[in-house]
Amino acid sequence: MRKIIILFFFIFLFSGIMLAADDTQQPISISSPVNPDAQLTEVDNGSPSVTPMSTNPIRIVAPGENAHLPALSSTFVGGSVPVGGKLWINGAPVPVHPGGGFLTMVNLSPGKFEIQAELQLGNDTYKVTRTVFVATPAQPTPVSPLTIEYVTPQQAQELLPGDDVNVVCKGSPGMNAFFTVKGVRKKFPMIESQVAPGGMYYGLYRIGNKDRLKQSKIKVTLINEKNQKVSKEATGTISLFQNRLPVMAETVSPDVILRAGPQLSPDNKAGYLLFPPDGTLLQITGRIGDEYRVRLTKTKTVWVSSSQVRMLPEGTTPAPVVVGAVSVRADNHSTIIRIPLGRKIPFAIDPDFEGDHVDLSFYGAFSNTDLITNPSAGIIKSIRWFQDDEETYRLRVYTIPKGWWGYDARYEGTTFVLELRTPPPVTSNDSPLAGLSIAVDAGHSPDSGAVGVTGYLEKDANLAQALNLKQKLQTKGADVIMIRKGDEGVPLGKRPQIAWQNRADILISLHNNSLPDGGNPFIKRGFGVYYFTPMSLALAKEVHTAYSEIFGPGSEFDLPDDGLYYDNLALTRTPQMPSILVESAYMIVPEEEEYLKTDGFRSACANAIISGLERYVRMMRPGITKVN
Repeated sequence: MRKIIILFFFIFLFSGIMLAADDTQQPISISSPVNPDAQLTEVDNGSPSVTPMSTNPIRIVAPGENAHLPALSSTFVGGSVPVGGKLWINGAPVPVHPGGGFLTMVNLSPGKFEIQAELQLGNDTYKVTRTVFVATPAQPTPVSPLTIEYVTPQQAQELLPGDDVNVVCKGSPGMNAFFTVKGVRKKFPMIESQVAPGGMYYGLYRIGNKDRLKQSKIKVTLINEKNQKVSKEATGTISLFQNRLPVMAETVSPDVILRAGPQLSPDNKAGYLLFPPDGTLLQITGRIGDEYRVRLTKTKTVWVSSSQVRMLPEGTTPAPVVVGAVSVRADNHSTIIRIPLGRKIPFAIDPDFEGDHVDLSFYGAFSNTDLITNPSAGIIKSIRWFQDDEETYRLRVYTIPKGWWGYDARYEGTTFVLELRTPPPVTSNDSPLAGLSIAVDAGHSPDSGAVGVTGYLEKDANLAQALNLKQKLQTKGADVIMIRKGDEGVPLGKRPQIAWQNRADILISLHNNSLPDGGNPFIKRGFGVYYFTPMSLALAKEVHTAYSEIFGPGSEFDLPDDGLYYDNLALTRTPQMPSILVESAYMIVPEEEEYLKTDGFRSACANAIISGLERYVRMMRPGITKVN
C-alpha cells in the first residue's frame, strides 16, 4: 500500500510540472527551472502537503523564478490569485484587484532572496516561494592588500598619431598612480576621482608621431605610502593604424548605421547618426574592437560596425565629388530633387521642425552648382547651396510650411534623390482621413512583449487594439495597412519597410508598457506617446493631447499621463511618413491590464488616436472644393 501511495505521489507531481511547462501564459526559463518550493501549500489544519502547480491558485508573473536582479533595494512583484482571497507578500497584506491581479513593492537584500506569497482562500491557505538572486552593490576596493581590479582599454585599438587613449583603473583608493605604454619611454600620471568611495583612476595618452606601437599593452601601477606597488595590464592593446595610403571601404547592407562614437561597452553603443545606403564609400581611419572609425571631414568622424562594410583594394582613393547641376520635379504626391554625384558618398538630412526648410549635407563634396532646374516647384520655394568647409557641401531647400510630411533619401545609381512627400488634398465635404493610407503596427509577435499580472500578453493586447483602430479608421474613409494581421512573426526591421512599400501616409505603432526590475509602477504608469523625426512631432503632440483629454480626471478610465517622448525606436525613425508609437497602458498594473481586456478601453484608445490624427491632418492636408 505504501508503494502505491508513493507511486501516485510522483505521478501527480510530474503531471503538475508538465501542465505548468505547457502554460504559455507564464514564461519559464529552460536554464532556470522552477523552484520546487513553489509547489508547497499548506491546508487549514497546518499539515504541509505537495500540490501540483496547476492547482496552486497563486501565480507570480514578475519577477521570474531564479531571476538575477541588479543591485536593487526594491522591486515590484506582480501576479494573480482568485478573487475573494486575502494575500500577503513577505508578511505584508497586498490588495487584490477585482480582476484577480495584484501588485506590490518588495524590499530586497543582496544574494539569494525569497519572495514569500501566502493566500487565505476560504478555509485553505496556500503558499508560494519565488526565489531571485540580487547582485551585491559595488564595493570599494580594499586598501590592504593593495589591489587593482581592472584596467581599460579592454579592446584592441588601431589609431593614428594625435589620437587620445583613455585609461581607467579601479583599485585601492588613496594611492599614487601612473601607467606605461609598451614601446613608449614615459610614465603617464593618473588622477583619482573624488567621487566616493574612491579608487577610480583616470589617465590620458596621446599617441605621438614617433611612437612605435604594435599590439602594445598598457600597464597601470598603484603605489601606497609604504612604497609598496601593484601593477596590472589592460586586456586591450594599442597599435598604429595603417595610414600610408587612404583606407577605403563600402557599406554592404541597406541597414548600415553610422554612430556618433565607439561603443562604450558591449551593451551600450553610441547613438544613431547617419543611415548610408548600400554601396556608400567610407574612409576608415581607425578601429576599436569590432568598430571602424569613419572620416567624414577633418573635424567630423562617425563609427560603423566592421561587419557592415567591405574593405576596398589598396589604392582606392577618396576623391572628392564635384556637385554640379540640381533638378527639381513635382507631381501630385511628391516633390523630387535629383543630384548626379558620380559616386555614393555619406550624407545627412536635417529637416526643420517648423517645416520651413530641409538641409542636405554631403561629406567629401564641393560645389560647382551653377544650374538648378525648377528651383521653385511643388512645395519647394527656393534652393541655395553652401560650402560649409572644404569637404562639406550643403543644399538648403526652402519649403512651404506644412506642405510636406515625410521624405525618402536614396541613391538611384550614383544620382542622389530626395523625395519630399506631399499630403494629398482633401475635399471640403470629406473626413480629413478619407483617402489616406495609414499603416497600423500591432507591436511584438512572435515574442510576447510585456506580460500582464494575470498573464495577458502584450502582443495579444496590441493586436486587439489594432483591429479596433482599423475598423474605426475604415469608417473614416482611410485605407488601413495592417503590418501584422494575427500571430505571424514580422521582424522588427521589416515593419517600417512594409509601411513604405505600401506607400503609407502615416504609421501608428501600438504597444503597451512595462518596467524593468526595480521600477516603481505605482509612480510610472499610464499612457505615453513616442516620436523621433521632426516631421512626427506635431502628430505625436496631437495624439498625446487627445489621450490626455479622453483619459483625464473624471473620465471612465483612470489613466495617468506618462508623457510625450523623443525616442530613437525602429518604428519612430521611419522618415518617409509621420511615425509615432503609442503605449496606451502598463501591462503590469492590474487596473490597466484589466482595461486592456475590454472593448470600451480599446475603443477609447482608438478614438484618442483618431482625434489626434484628424487634428493633425487638418493642419497638413490642403482643402479643395468638391466637384459634384
